[in-house]
Amino acid sequence: MNQEIDYKGIAVSIFEAMNSGEFSKFQSNALEGISFDFPGTDRIEGAKRVILFFKALLRKYKDLKFSVNEVIVGDKKTCVVWTNKGEYNDGSLYENSGITLFHFYDDKISYISDYFKDTSFTNPK
Repeated sequence: MNQEIDYKGIAVSIFEAMNSGEFSKFQSNALEGISFDFPGTDRIEGAKRVILFFKALLRKYKDLKFSVNEVIVGDKKTCVVWTNKGEYNDGSLYENSGITLFHFYDDKISYISDYFKDTSFTNPK
């Protein structure tokens, strides 16, 4: 692992972006050709498309906050264990936990994959 690159900090900053809705730091930390696997969707390609997806996802909630519980760093890979809680726009409560796997190419995120405990929200009602 390259000690000069803060893989943990870069990965955690994504959850800070989700909490704040501000994605400029994410964009500067992502390869333009980033790939994102999110349950219930086709693979999303490209930094701008990933950001658009994040923003669209957040619009479903009045409030959604992530807490990072653990970060595991390996050879140009990071796994973040998280929980989140929030409220949908209709007032119903939401809560989930999971992991997000990050792959890096040098100092940029090249791949993200999310794994959730509860994927029921990805299925249309």
